[in-house]
Amino acid sequence: MKRPLCTFCTLFLIIQAARTALFLQADGDNLSGTAAVLADGSRQIVLTGTVERMDEKKKVNAVFLTDNHISIADREIGESKVLVYVRPDQTKSRIRAGNRLRISGQAEIFEEARNPGNFDQKFYYRKQDIHFFVWAENIEIISAKTDRIKDFLQRLKSGWKDTLTAHLGEYYGNTMSAVLLGEKGGLDEEMKKLYQKNGIGHILAINST
Repeated sequence: MKRPLCTFCTLFLIIQAARTALFLQADGDNLSGTAAVLADGSRQIVLTGTVERMDEKKKVNAVFLTDNHISIADREIGESKVLVYVRPDQTKSRIRAGNRLRISGQAEIFEEARNPGNFDQKFYYRKQDIHFFVWAENIEIISAKTDRIKDFLQRLKSGWKDTLTAHLGEYYGNTMSAVLLGEKGGLDEEMKKLYQKNGIGHILAINST
């Protein structure tokens, strides 16, 4: 009985190793059309997309867009998802889930983790099919249509964050918001570094998807 079992285990490990190798190769080659252009040095971008959700931070808001049309380096490219950083003072009206935006700005590719245990932006966002981000310079709401369910959930999330900070204070309230809600904007930098140093920075990313 031992020999068939060992043979089965060896075969299983070989298959798993092959699947892992194929997965890593596919993931490494899985560049979007826009990311490929950015790799060649182009940065200025114009895009039109629909707001899926927004994470409020101290200085900028992280706006996640879907169904995007990209204009870059005289090319027209479609992208399923894009992350855009928008300053709160860049729009007169509040951005809400379901809004259609036209944005121009500078695009950049995510960085990989420089040290073991650090948060790997490139790997994390690639798993969400997001390959680059944009620093918005000009932004226009071209459609004020909202997704009522997503907008309600966004406001509920913000309300819970306000409740946590009101009862626990800024330091502990923002820490709990990061862990429970994925709201990392108000997280103390020293606390964030502590999570990363101990190799558990991924915990802060669990609920932000």
